[in-house]
Amino acid sequence: VSTAEISSPVLCCRYSNDGKYAAFGCSNGDIKIYHTQNYAHVYTLTPDEGNKKLPVTCIRFRQNNSKDLYVLAATYSSGHVRVWYVTSKQVSKQSDQGVELFCCDFNCTYGKFAAGGDDYKIRVFDTERMTCSNTLSKGESFEKMDGHASRVFAVKYHPDNEHVLLSSGWDNTIQIWDDREAHAVRRMFGAHVCGDALDMDPMYYHVLTGSWRRDNSLQVWDFDSGRLIKNVSLQSQTEKTVCHLYCAKWAGSEYIACGGSDANMMRIIEKSSLQTVGLLDGLGRGCYTLDYNETAASPPQIMCASGNNVFFMNLTN
Repeated sequence: VSTAEISSPVLCCRYSNDGKYAAFGCSNGDIKIYHTQNYAHVYTLTPDEGNKKLPVTCIRFRQNNSKDLYVLAATYSSGHVRVWYVTSKQVSKQSDQGVELFCCDFNCTYGKFAAGGDDYKIRVFDTERMTCSNTLSKGESFEKMDGHASRVFAVKYHPDNEHVLLSSGWDNTIQIWDDREAHAVRRMFGAHVCGDALDMDPMYYHVLTGSWRRDNSLQVWDFDSGRLIKNVSLQSQTEKTVCHLYCAKWAGSEYIACGGSDANMMRIIEKSSLQTVGLLDGLGRGCYTLDYNETAASPPQIMCASGNNVFFMNLTN
């Protein structure tokens, strides 16, 4: 395990698509960029807001247009969406939505970008212009729940369908959307998501959710049928405190990674046996964010953050 300390608590993290950089969104509004080979700090992305900077809530890298161009999009609790050129530390585009935003994701073509937040709605942006092309929300009917009834803390585009989007939050649902329509097309019930804890397996389209609760916090769902496949057990007989999950992610084809609070830890689970094969526990604060990276140029790696501390772990068989 390699570690680094950041000057402000970390709320979100993301690897660049080629694994060269790791980005950390901080509570003071800065985004810190580290090199993954030597874990050295290389860039700081600071918005021009004076003393009114508010936390970075989510980060997503856009697919590189050229070898040296790194572009990321970030949401802020101020309501801003910003697109950054990483190496020049310049804002390319920005938009103020006037509502606290918590989560974001690019679609599989990187032509669209979705953000969810405090007003129960999901905004879909045209990536090139960063203009809002559609707003997804619940309809007026009380007879069907075709949208969210509370805060949205996670959005995830389908890995192969550029228009299909999943979202989850406080209302105990996973909503499934066509981003060209106004309301959700279907839903799954049972996940209480409070962070970046919604993911989809690109091979089998299994949906992974992490819920902030004591029981059945890590769950696997079938996307096509909406059926719950498995409740993944997290607590061993020797563990006295339950971890309430804030983040969960498929870690390649072999592992699941999840982290949370109360029992402040990050756990790595083998997908086939559902047994814990790695554990980072005794953290000073909750683990609110993690990410996985696997490229031809670097070994599989998981990073996570707890307070001001970030951790990098190489996965070996």
